[in-house]
Amino acid sequence: MTDGIGRAITRLIRGRGRERGRAGARLGELARVEAEITAFGEALAGHSFVPDARAHASRVLADYQRALEAYERAKRDFVGDRNLRDAADVLRALDEGRHALACVDAAVAGLPRPRRLPLCFFDPRHGPSAEEVRWAPADGTARTIAVCAADAVRLSEGRPPIESGLRDQTPAPVPAPAPAPRAVPRAQGRPGRGSAGADPPSRSLASSDAYDTWPAHTGPRQRREGRGDTGVQLSRADAREPVLLVVHLERAAGSWVDLAGPRGGDGLPRKVLAHGSSLTRAVVPVPADGQATIHLDMRTPRGWRIWLHPPQDIPLLDGEVSSTGAYVLRHPGGREPLRVTQHDGSAFSMHVLRPDFRPGELLCEETGAFTAATVTPKKPCLLYLRSRGSWTLTPTGDPKQHHRPREEDAG
Repeated sequence: MTDGIGRAITRLIRGRGRERGRAGARLGELARVEAEITAFGEALAGHSFVPDARAHASRVLADYQRALEAYERAKRDFVGDRNLRDAADVLRALDEGRHALACVDAAVAGLPRPRRLPLCFFDPRHGPSAEEVRWAPADGTARTIAVCAADAVRLSEGRPPIESGLRDQTPAPVPAPAPAPRAVPRAQGRPGRGSAGADPPSRSLASSDAYDTWPAHTGPRQRREGRGDTGVQLSRADAREPVLLVVHLERAAGSWVDLAGPRGGDGLPRKVLAHGSSLTRAVVPVPADGQATIHLDMRTPRGWRIWLHPPQDIPLLDGEVSSTGAYVLRHPGGREPLRVTQHDGSAFSMHVLRPDFRPGELLCEETGAFTAATVTPKKPCLLYLRSRGSWTLTPTGDPKQHHRPREEDAG
């Protein structure tokens, strides 16, 4: 009897000790995250770069601003975090900030823009991913994910990923891919929603995808169609203004499209639609480069259509939207929680487009099939979705119930 009571007391003491140990470990993890925020802030404060609009290209200035915004977002998102799961968004914000600062360093040194790899799907502490693999959670749907080298080896050997407690290994099953997704807002918009300083779309979007074909008032020099391999150019209405380029192919197999001018940050043509992709449409923000024309190389055995999409016809985010591949939406302003679902594919990101049409604040970044939550910006803007799969954006309710207050909301 006495021995039984003694064993029970020993188990109780050990259990409390383990719980204290786990709590201490969680505090230690958060302390390391906080130290990373501090270290990045010190790197920004001590950086030698001094932004000068006359001396630096707009892309360098945008990268520097992106680094500053990532630091502020990391600090803001860290408030109230109780464990490493809560701090995952902080680690990803810091990763974006470090990459942005590395881009600034490369530009100043005259080096190519560094490639950014997403952090490991299973745990951002593992660092950048090394390769994409197929993986399925228990009782879940297989998806393509980007993982670190260690997890790639473990999965190839039939072992589970490194256990960290950060990511639930048995999430709810991912919805099946939707057939022929189209950008169709809900039948009824919410009353009282308007875009300050922005014209509403000039036609209803309820019947078809906004980027299915060029709007009727698109100028003849801003649109072209043809067949087979050729070089082609479109004329900007204003060489000083960025534009939205839309490309359609009849067939993906054996086809690809290069944006020959303006070129990418590394001086090479940009792949608008890549060889081997299953996509037949691309929606591409093109920053201004001072040139009056945009040049593309079409490589396809079938027909194609391209045009510069008029800004007033960019579809409004006013209800649920589903589509495939890259997309641009007009956000009328006001913080609103969104559910973001990618049904298939690999890398996904959603950015705010800056006025020069370069990606700005990162609102969501994931890999493979996923469902995540984000909140729209307070001010009217354009949202740029980059994806190679099918996806859905769904407004989920009152923003006051779904996000922590941000500094700019104060007052």
